[in-house]
Amino acid sequence: MEVKLKDLVPAATNTVNTTFIVVDKAPRPAHANAHGREETCPSLVADETAAVHFLLWGTECDAFEPGDIVRLTNGIFSYHRGNNLFLRAGKRGRVEKVGEFTMMFVETPNMSEVRWGPDPGDPRKMVQEAVVSPYSQVFKPLH
Repeated sequence: MEVKLKDLVPAATNTVNTTFIVVDKAPRPAHANAHGREETCPSLVADETAAVHFLLWGTECDAFEPGDIVRLTNGIFSYHRGNNLFLRAGKRGRVEKVGEFTMMFVETPNMSEVRWGPDPGDPRKMVQEAVVSPYSQVFKPLH
């Protein structure tokens, strides 16, 4: 079952199936990674309900460009390197290009710019506590 980006909630499981358009992408680092880790490229993706930061790994950095429509299967929406909340394929997920340029999208709300906390009724679940910024603080709005 596909989830809309506005319905993303941080979790430690690979259960996100969704389709989105790549709105913007940071350039791939010009230097080789000295720590032996795969390079990552943050990007901004969106559907008709919300936007989110999406983390491209290794060869994915070259495989996807702004305007690409992408299907994510078994993705994960969680914190990466501290407090940065990203949607990503992870080790168990898969991303594939399924089209170009023909998808309605919005840039706000950005689900990566929401502060999340434990649900008082069920501490295993997360709930929205506050909106840090309606737009991405990493990528400038298109308008």
